[in-house]
Amino acid sequence: MAVTTARERTRHEIVRQAMDLFQAGGYNATSLQDIATAAGCSKATVLYHFSGKPAVLAAVLEPAAADLARLVAAAAELPRAAAQELAIRQFIDLAVVYRGVIDVIQDVIPMIAEMPEIGPLVADGIRLTEYMAGSEDPLERDLAKFAVNGLLGECRHSDQRTAEDLRRLCEIALRRLLRHG
Repeated sequence: MAVTTARERTRHEIVRQAMDLFQAGGYNATSLQDIATAAGCSKATVLYHFSGKPAVLAAVLEPAAADLARLVAAAAELPRAAAQELAIRQFIDLAVVYRGVIDVIQDVIPMIAEMPEIGPLVADGIRLTEYMAGSEDPLERDLAKFAVNGLLGECRHSDQRTAEDLRRLCEIALRRLLRHG
């Protein structure tokens, strides 16, 4: 989507700067004033566009949340084995594409229950993990959560692995840990 109006450009810049600040210093350490300063606007302007810092976070996470929602919807239409394959393959792509977003999400996990703005993202993440398990078995689901959480932790260190190395790690780990097909 092309950003065309001054209002859209300002909103886009606020989101872009917030992402950079959340990733560099953490969500809790970043104030609305920090975001405003980085975006070249006033705190009032940030609050004109967003109801508060959780709303800014939701905007930062929105592209990843939308892609995840599409993946979960697509998996819901498939038989279990095909849904598992799709979930594993697409999780790998999302993990690589949204490495920085994962870093931000990991930072806010302790407060997620207090952020209804990102509730749908959390719910879709849980559902994706269930598809990745490929089974109703509680142990298989726990193993999928374990694998996903470990790999998401690896995604946080974008300076330590290339995108291709991360793809390979995710592929090998998920195929070995999760009963497949």
